[in-house]
Amino acid sequence: MSITKENTVAEVVAQNMGADHVFSKYKIDFCCGGGATLEAACKESGVEFEVLKNEIETISNKISHTD
Repeated sequence: MSITKENTVAEVVAQNMGADHVFSKYKIDFCCGGGATLEAACKESGVEFEVLKNEIETISNKISHTD
């Protein structure tokens, strides 16, 4: 999955293992607030989109490559 600003938080959590940990770190609600776009969630939490995206991709890649 290519992560974009238009993806919803819920979409990203569903398709990227470990994304929930990144969202928790930045206090982004991925349960009840999962319908928000990443752009809106980043703006609300004060984190840059690219920082969030890179952290999600990093943790997701580490988890998926662990045997």
